[in-house]
Amino acid sequence: MIEKSIFDFGRPLIMAHRGESGRTPENTMLSLESAVALDVDVLESDVRLTKDNEIVLFHDDDLSRTTGREGSIRSYTLDDILQFDLGYTFTTDNGKSFPFRGKNLKIVTLQNAFERFPDVIFNLDIKDDFPSATSELAQLISNMDRRKSVIVASFNGVQLERFRELMPDVATSAHPGEVQKFVLNTKIGLPRIKRKDIQYRAFQVPIKSGPLTIVTRKFISKAHEHNIAVHVWTINDEPTMNYLLEMGVDGIFTDQPSLLKQVLQKRGVL
Repeated sequence: MIEKSIFDFGRPLIMAHRGESGRTPENTMLSLESAVALDVDVLESDVRLTKDNEIVLFHDDDLSRTTGREGSIRSYTLDDILQFDLGYTFTTDNGKSFPFRGKNLKIVTLQNAFERFPDVIFNLDIKDDFPSATSELAQLISNMDRRKSVIVASFNGVQLERFRELMPDVATSAHPGEVQKFVLNTKIGLPRIKRKDIQYRAFQVPIKSGPLTIVTRKFISKAHEHNIAVHVWTINDEPTMNYLLEMGVDGIFTDQPSLLKQVLQKRGVL
């Protein structure tokens, strides 16, 4: 079993964005296994519910980008979805070849992922906006005793607050409204941030959002003052990885975990 939480590594984390998704089709068992073989610290994925309320690892609402099929995850049962080819559209040469077509790469349920990787921390992003998405996730985390080995995120503030009410002992990241409030405080001193109002353990953010730079030394320092980790997404080039590591971020989401591992090794961190 996992002996330490996502906050106990004492070094920047390698956070595999949908597995090793730069080299293999995202959120497949192959992609997850490839990332774990690299000794990544965290497997990141989005979660959605099927028509029959099975939780699967999947980012888009629509199936077309990754499977070539029409419709949403929610419009199909798990049995239906398992017939789709998750390697169908994957290409690294702008569509000249599709090396993973017909390789039996299927959509993965969260339960299967938990069972396959009992010693890996998961970063899970709730995509659906209906209440059962949070309650089903909370139930599965509880049933599989993963309270200490997950961190839950969502761009939907209502969903994240629902989840916190259900599982107050499970770590969550800040939702966009909470990030915005903290960034404004960092830049102009308002609104005031009260420790009792902080219900999250991490900021999981891009470097910039539109014209606004979020990740600065001041932002990181202020977050650390409140014991909040800073995880940045999604970084796939060495110069930017080094830039962020020099500023003191706590983790980097990447489609290229092997590259981030090399960067950390060069810096003497691993």
